[in-house]
Amino acid sequence: MKLNLTVLSLVLFAAVSYGLYQLSYEVQELEKDLSSLNENIAENKETIRILKAEWTYQNRPDVLQALAGKYLPLLLIAPYQVASVGDVPYPPIDPKQFSVPVPQQKPRQNARPTAPSMPTGPVQLATFTRAGSLQ
Repeated sequence: MKLNLTVLSLVLFAAVSYGLYQLSYEVQELEKDLSSLNENIAENKETIRILKAEWTYQNRPDVLQALAGKYLPLLLIAPYQVASVGDVPYPPIDPKQFSVPVPQQKPRQNARPTAPSMPTGPVQLATFTRAGSLQ
């Protein structure tokens, strides 16, 4: 009986030792992976910092002006191409399109509904038709 218990204890001890041995190597591999991931993260952060600095450098007004002059050839505006706001033809405004529904009067109040005011001056308001297109 003692021999069986001793053999069983030795086998159990060997199995647990082997399991711990494998576990320690697995933990070492995971720590190596973690350290390599942390190094990659640090490298990526440094790369992002450098790219942000380069982006800031390239967005200087003098650089943008040189690039715009090179890739966006702008034509000069002739005096006859300039118009005032009064020269722009506006379509007539239909007051029915701008009417706002007034809430019903409460029975105990003596308030009178006011008519909506129409825009004055050179103002153009966007209107929506029933088809949903913008006019």
